Amino acid sequence: MERVVSTTRIDESELAVLLGRAGLKLTPDQVREILPGAELFRGMIARINAPLPREAEPALTFDVEQK
Repeated sequence: MERVVSTTRIDESELAVLLGRAGLKLTPDQVREILPGAELFRGMIARINAPLPREAEPALTFDVEQK
């Protein structure tokens, strides 16, 4: 089953719901403190799931010959 993560900005109420599903009971102040980190993680997830160009293939960046 594939999980799709939204790439739109996350708001405080959505983050509170996600944290609640994870079993974390946080105060509104704690949720606001976590919000910038959640934005960073959402961006990282989007970059990880994005297809890489052919040039990023490790086999193409390795040079057998020692120079």
